[in-house]
Amino acid sequence: MANKFREKLAGKRSKKGYEEFAKKNRLLQLLSEIPDHRKGQGKLHKLEHILFLSVIAQLMGAVNYKEIWIWIVKHIQKDTIKKLLGVEFIRTPSRSSIAEILAEVKYIELEKVFRIWINELVDISQLEQLAVDGKVMNGSSVNANKSTEVLNAVLANSGIILAHKKIADKSNEVPALRELIDELDDSFIYTFDAMNSKKNIK
Repeated sequence: MANKFREKLAGKRSKKGYEEFAKKNRLLQLLSEIPDHRKGQGKLHKLEHILFLSVIAQLMGAVNYKEIWIWIVKHIQKDTIKKLLGVEFIRTPSRSSIAEILAEVKYIELEKVFRIWINELVDISQLEQLAVDGKVMNGSSVNANKSTEVLNAVLANSGIILAHKKIADKSNEVPALRELIDELDDSFIYTFDAMNSKKNIK
């Protein structure tokens, strides 16, 4: 039913020209490649649309599901958002829908998209210094669960993040750093906390 409802509105949306604008949205294109594991009746909104809106909401300061949903509700009918998505939302996604979608998407899939996207935007052809530091993600603790910790790999000269690495539960930065260095270009000059300054770091 949800799929038929969306198809019925497709023609109306495309007539407004939003689809042509969205073709230039590289991040949206990459997000559309993330597998959607929802059942058919749960796909009222496309996965890439919810993910893209969630990314923008977090860039604008949202730190949890509720704040992401509030931002989406306030901005979803703005013409700029419609052009970025390529559609006009007839129904605003519910708070519970957004929370369920974000909780089910695999971190590795999102990180893969981010690294492709940022590497297309940033010129790293010259030797760069990459600062790696662990951070606790603000708002990541849900239902008294432990907050998520990640390593951020940041270009020292510009402050642009090139990659993230989730620190496994009951672990620390050391093994995560080893994995991150293995995954990234070995031409970088890495700097990190003293706790990681051990022999055989790679």
